[in-house]
Amino acid sequence: MASVMTAGLGLLASSQSEAQPLSPAQAEAEAAVTPYVTPRVDVDVTYDATGPDGQHYRQRMRWNAAHWQQRIDIEATGLIMLTDYRAHRLSVVDTRTKSYSVSGSPDAQFAPPGTRAAGSWQRGAPDIVAGQGCTHWSTTDTDGQAGDFCYSDDGVLLSAAHDGTEIIRAVSYVPAAQGPDVFVEPSGFHETSPVRLDH
Repeated sequence: MASVMTAGLGLLASSQSEAQPLSPAQAEAEAAVTPYVTPRVDVDVTYDATGPDGQHYRQRMRWNAAHWQQRIDIEATGLIMLTDYRAHRLSVVDTRTKSYSVSGSPDAQFAPPGTRAAGSWQRGAPDIVAGQGCTHWSTTDTDGQAGDFCYSDDGVLLSAAHDGTEIIRAVSYVPAAQGPDVFVEPSGFHETSPVRLDH
């Protein structure tokens, strides 16, 4: 640990004596008071996730930045969630029954790509997750639960923790174009009515 700290202090001294001007993008990032929370680039990220019952599972997220489309594959359940934020459409696909149901997307809190998050956030330390740089940001949700989220400068979530317990962490990050075929229901699947919950 001492060698790491010493190296860090040496780097700091060097950077102070040979300071280089920040690029406009770097300066904007340094001055930010809230993070980008929606990806500004096409990306394919696989996460290790932990459910409420403590079960661990893999979750894969793909995103098309131009069309605001997201696909989440949940390994443990066989479910796929296809969200089109422009069309306000959510399709939940069940690969076990080869069916899907369509409803309106839950986009009340959606921040379009290039828009910083609303609310009160506290900037934390930089980190590296799945080989990608990110910055920790802390906030409190509407239920009063403290959250810590590590977002890349492009708005990609790389880790998240609630009340000090990590619930999701990226293990693979692939910046690659995501075509339209990624975000449609599989051929041969039939549509069913969304489940309605009684109040």
